Amino acid sequence: MKIYHICLLLLVYILILNGCAVNPATVQNDQMSKSVTIQQEIRSGKILYDQALRQLEETHPEAYVLYGEARVAELQGDLDVAIEIYHKAMQQVPENGLLLTDLGMAYLRKEDMVPARRYLLKAVSTDPNYYKSRLGLGYIYLQTQQLQKAVAQLEASLQLLQTLEGTFLLGEAEEAQGNFLRARKHYQAVIAADSKSKLGKTAASRLRSLSK
Repeated sequence: MKIYHICLLLLVYILILNGCAVNPATVQNDQMSKSVTIQQEIRSGKILYDQALRQLEETHPEAYVLYGEARVAELQGDLDVAIEIYHKAMQQVPENGLLLTDLGMAYLRKEDMVPARRYLLKAVSTDPNYYKSRLGLGYIYLQTQQLQKAVAQLEASLQLLQTLEGTFLLGEAEEAQGNFLRARKHYQAVIAADSKSKLGKTAASRLRSLSK
């Protein structure tokens, strides 16, 4: 079955630039309760990122400075420059999960899947408890139609930290495998969490398609 997916650049932009996560909680009638849960997940995602960044600063200050320069270049859209600087940072500390993840995501944003997969696999091996590397790897597996691997990585990512992006992608993976009830559940969770976002609107479109 054809995989229906959102624009690569849109998703990777979300994954790269959003240091925080959004909770794809189950459908709730209480909007205020849902809003509180979302804020909790945003804080959780930021805490995880800040902890990894602080550890890098304390243990490898030169790599930390280079990492900051790479992030600035990436945010400015200079992906080639960012990737070059990430590699320089990794010369200081080659087994750092944060650096490996962001390097892999930079390649993914550039749509260069081979090195993206390589570095994200290494990131997961180095730090299996970081949700973003598993999220990016799950996306790659989904696009290459390795659906069981995609589901495994996306479920692992969501167990570490629930995100809107991971839930949407898991819905796509389930849909591609013909598990339509599971796909609906994930799309509904995305819509419930943030119906006005681009992912929320895309999930609503997918849900309508499944209902035909």
